[in-house]
Amino acid sequence: MIQKYNVDLHIITNHYTPVIENKHIRSFLRVLDLGSFSKAAKSLNIAQPALSQHVKKLEDALGTRLLDRSAHGVSATANGRDFGTHAREILTLVDRVERRYRRGADEIYGEIRLGLPGSVCPVLAPPLMLAAAEKYPGVRLQIFELMSGDLAEHLREGRADIAVLFNVHETDDHTSEALLTEQLYLIGGQGAPLVQEGRVDAQQLANVPLVGTRPPHGLRLVLERWSSDAGIPLNFQFEADAPSVLVRLAAEGSCYSIVSKAAIAHEVLGGSIRAAEIVNPPIQRTVCLASSKRLPPNKARDVVFDLTRDVALSLLSRSKWAGASPATSL
Repeated sequence: MIQKYNVDLHIITNHYTPVIENKHIRSFLRVLDLGSFSKAAKSLNIAQPALSQHVKKLEDALGTRLLDRSAHGVSATANGRDFGTHAREILTLVDRVERRYRRGADEIYGEIRLGLPGSVCPVLAPPLMLAAAEKYPGVRLQIFELMSGDLAEHLREGRADIAVLFNVHETDDHTSEALLTEQLYLIGGQGAPLVQEGRVDAQQLANVPLVGTRPPHGLRLVLERWSSDAGIPLNFQFEADAPSVLVRLAAEGSCYSIVSKAAIAHEVLGGSIRAAEIVNPPIQRTVCLASSKRLPPNKARDVVFDLTRDVALSLLSRSKWAGASPATSL
């Protein structure tokens, strides 16, 4: 009987697989970041031999050496550098899962992807991120910037939870709520004649060389619809799906562009371009907040949607959204 027990124990021992523990990963990363076992041990408030054992057990579990030790300190091996990247992702995921299941009954959590057009992002993103972090610490808000036409596609495919679009109604793919109305401006270089007075009659835009986005992006669709309604032909000599290109090409004086005032506020203050309000008739667009219908219900998405609206309207009421006014009907 004793002999059988010893044989079984021997088999179990031979098949033992080292386990990777979170504390071993944290110890490894601290050594990697500080470049010293002694500094890492002091930082983690553990004995250096214990720290060394953590790293050794991790190396045994992975079957590879992660750190090179020398008289000059500690450095990562090639595998150590590679594992370091994955190790940080592992601990981030563990932390996210722990916060999710240790939350209070009323805590809101989750990851929300919010897409903003390039002209809106500089105005809305900073205050929104600060407000979300303060009000909903359990929500991870990911903001990304794309052209409005691409944002509509992201909503349709469920790759975005929420997005800001222009002049859109509710569809089978997304909701739509009008936030505010933006006045569009003609911009050009410091010496461009049409922007010297701060206002320009719309009739003067006929056949002026312009740089604009390509259809079906929101700004181009707004301009083409206005052109058709007003009977004023617009001449797009250049096309670029990048807001910075529209501004820089106009600033060089070779053409004009038509953009929102919020998109060029810093450039106007810096003196690199001039802007003129378009009148008789004006060119306006409605900034809309849209939520994807292609995704399951999500409380975090609902609160971020509401918060985005609140922040946008707060910017409007405090005159922090240049060229904007209360929303009108589409």
